[in-house]
Amino acid sequence: MRKTVFFLLTVILLSACDKKDQMVKLAEMNLRQSVDYPKQLKILAVSEPDSAFGTHYFSRDEIKGMMTVMQKVTADIMARTGNMTKFDPNDHYVMDMAERQMQAMSEIRAMVRQGGNKGEWSGWKIKIDFQARSKDGIDYRAERWFFLNKEGNTIFRTFELPLPYKDK
Repeated sequence: MRKTVFFLLTVILLSACDKKDQMVKLAEMNLRQSVDYPKQLKILAVSEPDSAFGTHYFSRDEIKGMMTVMQKVTADIMARTGNMTKFDPNDHYVMDMAERQMQAMSEIRAMVRQGGNKGEWSGWKIKIDFQARSKDGIDYRAERWFFLNKEGNTIFRTFELPLPYKDK
């Protein structure tokens, strides 16, 4: 009896791990297809799939992390432009970073307007930190959140935050 229970638990755990691996592979494949130069894509970190409760709900820690990232991006832009006293519209790095930040802030505002209410379980979310190259040939870093359905086989929303590029 114990051997049967142990075997069943092992099978369940292995299938759950396999499903999580499949969800991560799906997110990585989606990311690879969405960047301008897939061969230059470097995946820096991947979170474990976590329960999602709607596409705009994030935990307090996740929101705090997002706001910290946005502060670092602003500080990076300000440092590079001398607090905007040396702003150069031809600086592709700054322009790209500012555009990515504005898109992310729009998403964050929409999330805040939703009130942060935890809805029903809607599926899974995965976060991937990565480095890629833009269409202008500028290396950039970002974290992208992927929202998957309950079965974990379809991505129905992504959300991206820029990350400061440490070597710039």
